[in-house]
This record gives sequence, structure tokens and C-alpha cells, in this order.
Amino acid sequence: MKKLTVFAALILMVQLFLPFSLNVKAEETEELFNYLALGDSLAAGMDENGGIGYGYADYLALLLAGDDEEAVEFNKGFAYPGYTTEDVLKDIQADVTKPITDLTGVTKNTTTIKQAIKDADFITLSVGANDVLKNVKQSETGQFTFDLAGVTKSIQDVALNYEKIFAAIYELNPEVDVVVMGLYNPFPYIQDASVQTQLNTLVSTMNKALLTVVEKNDGIYSNVAELIAGNFTTYLPNPQNIHLAAAGYSAVAEMMLNDFIIAVLGDYEGEYDDLIETPAIEAGDYFTDIAGHWGNEYINLAYMGGFMNGFENGTFKPNANVTRVEVLSVIARAFELTATKPAPFKDIKDYPLQTQNEIAAAYEAGLVKENGGSFNPKDNITRAQFALILTRLSNSLEGEVYVPTAKAPFTDIAKYDEETQNAITLLYDLQLVQGQTADKFNPAGSMTRAQLAKILVLAFLNGEE
Repeated sequence: MKKLTVFAALILMVQLFLPFSLNVKAEETEELFNYLALGDSLAAGMDENGGIGYGYADYLALLLAGDDEEAVEFNKGFAYPGYTTEDVLKDIQADVTKPITDLTGVTKNTTTIKQAIKDADFITLSVGANDVLKNVKQSETGQFTFDLAGVTKSIQDVALNYEKIFAAIYELNPEVDVVVMGLYNPFPYIQDASVQTQLNTLVSTMNKALLTVVEKNDGIYSNVAELIAGNFTTYLPNPQNIHLAAAGYSAVAEMMLNDFIIAVLGDYEGEYDDLIETPAIEAGDYFTDIAGHWGNEYINLAYMGGFMNGFENGTFKPNANVTRVEVLSVIARAFELTATKPAPFKDIKDYPLQTQNEIAAAYEAGLVKENGGSFNPKDNITRAQFALILTRLSNSLEGEVYVPTAKAPFTDIAKYDEETQNAITLLYDLQLVQGQTADKFNPAGSMTRAQLAKILVLAFLNGEE
């Protein structure tokens, strides 16, 4: 971490249990601890009834201050309802001037955003939900629709804007600590199970993308999704409003402070290993061989989502065929499948234990059959086999078997069994795959890594596979 010492972190840790003020630091250095909150309505403090009051930033400032509110210089004046990542970035680039808003409310004093960043010891950032939610529409009858193409682009735009925001902040203040609040499901009261699956998948995908950017830029990430979901009736008491109540904001503030303390003390090693795999390289755009490739956006999203990686030389090899073992490993990671016992395949014992566990998890979920004790891990996956795997995953997650009303319009799938034909039809109906011509699917054909990235991203965002 950047600015605070381990001693200061210990002071903060004590504060979680006993009232203890940061004026210890102030008395020793004759400087107050400066906290700047940037972001959208959550940082501004919009409550469950649409009013502006104390948000997570205010409660975090109170935690930092302890018994003495004057021990912390706090400003949330640059947080604004409706803000997107682009708005935050534009404010910094334009160096806007706004009134300082502290725990007493809007004050008569003003400052520029660049000066506020320069002065800060600690910055929190909560923005990105508005970027993505514009692609989620609710009709007057309550029906939800998801613009998957818009969602895909928005997630990538959010990640790129966060990169730029971090760069702008560190250019002004290289030593500041930045804590980012993750997203939560804003519509937990929706009864439709398929809509909830889509919403939770969208939130999970966004959070994994944010985590990748935050960790790459030496920030601290607070994944609040499970916290809010675990007690949403208290934290989100108004079904007609997506904003937290005081109890929710207070809980988020405590989590963010705790994550900050753990990071400063260096005790978080391995904490996020189950969320995202460390890539072989630190990708920028993100691989050296995908510029101009049709699958560029899907490859970047698959990487940011944490379920596909590149190679040690910085390439992704988008046109390389994928094998059965590669596909099962990727799906097991993407959908967080777990195994309780080894798989019954005799030809996977030379693979790393993690890979064996991923294959076992896929087998246990019913994605592949025993096949006489052989898995054939090095064989290229065929388009028909991949359709079967995804459809079996969908059936497992949904708890029911998909039965189409009509088969997909491909003449070359007629010789395959009913399950395979239904599987290809499901992916066709969901627009996850297309035929190679209007009436040919090429079920025995191989799949490339770029094609795998596209289908997995669309399936993950669709939330039903």
C-alpha cells in the first residue's frame, strides 16, 4: 500500500472495536487525515427514498475520525447522482471546481478536483453501475430486457475508463491509497428466477472486470455484492429504489475500511484467488496478437472476467483450436464449479491437480460422460460437443432439461442424437452460435480460442447457460 504506515493501520483496526480518533496522527504530524470520495449517488449519499444524506463515504469518514470528527478532512463534493465513469474522468480532465461537502453538508468553501486529489491521503471510488444499467430496461409491466451487445461494450468501457481514472489520480498524487466499491444487485426483489440469474451474472462479470483493473493499479477492492444480497431487506428496504438505507451504507463503510486495513497490513495474500486467476502476463490491451481481430472485445472481456488467459509471450493465439481439457477447465473456472471427488478418467493423471479438479467438477456437474474411463483431453473440442457441454451446464443450473419447440434450421445435425440436436438448438435460440451457412452448422468442426471467448462471454452475460 502507499501512504499509511502499519502503525496507522493498527490505529484504524482498534477503531473498529473501540472509539479511537485519528487525531493521534494529527497531533504527531500537525496534519489532518484527508479523505476524498469520488463517484455516483452511492458516494453522494442518496437514500432509499431518493433524498441526499449520509452515504457510505460519510460513515467511512466517521469511522476514520472516531470520537473527533475534526480529525478528518472529508469531501464528497465531487460525487454526483447519475455519474458514470466517463463523468468522473471528464471532471478530472476539466479540473472542475465544486463546493466542499463534508459531514456537516455543503459548505461555502470550494476546491478544484485536481487540488482535492493532490491533498488526499485516501480516496474512495464508486462508479460504473450507471454505465451498465442503461442497457437494462424495465417495462411498465415490470418485464426486464438486457441489451447484451450494449452490456458487453459498457463493461469494456468501464474497465478502460477506470484505467484512465487511476492514471489521472496517480499522476497528481502517486502516494494516495484508492479503495473501489464493487457493484451489487440493485433489484433483489424481482421474483423471476431467470431475471435474477441474469442480474447476478451481470454484477459478477462487472465485479471481476473491476477487480482486474483495481489490482493491476495497486488499488484496494471491496466486493460488497454478497454483503448486500445477504441482508437486502434491511440494506435495500425500498423495492422501488436501488439505493441503500443507512444500515446498508454503514455496513459497506465498515467493509471498505476493513479491506483497507487488511491491505495495509499485508494480510490479504491469496484472498482473491478464488475470484480471478493471475494471468501469465500483465496485459494492457490485453494481448499482442488481437489488434484488429474480430474477437478482440470478447477476448478482452474473457480475460477481465478471469476465465481465459494468454500465454507467457503475451499472445492469446485467437485462431488456435481449443482442446477438450482447455474447454472444461475454462468453464469450471468461469462458472465456479467445484468437485467433491476425483473424476473417473484414467487419461488425465498427468495433468496438474488443479486441472484434474476442474475436469472432476465438470464431470460431477454432468457436463461430460464417463465414456469407458477415457476423457481424451488432447482432442480438439467439436462444435457439437461444446453445445452439449453448455446445454448440460444450463440444465444443471436451471434445474430442468431444455426442450425446444422446434429444432434449429441446420440440415447437417439430423444424424446426431436428440440431446445433441436440442443442445445446438438452445445455443442457436439464444444467439450464442450461428451456422457456418444458413442451413449448415458444421457440428464436427473445431472451435478456436476466439470463438470460445465469444460464446462464454455471451453465455455468462445471458445468465441462463
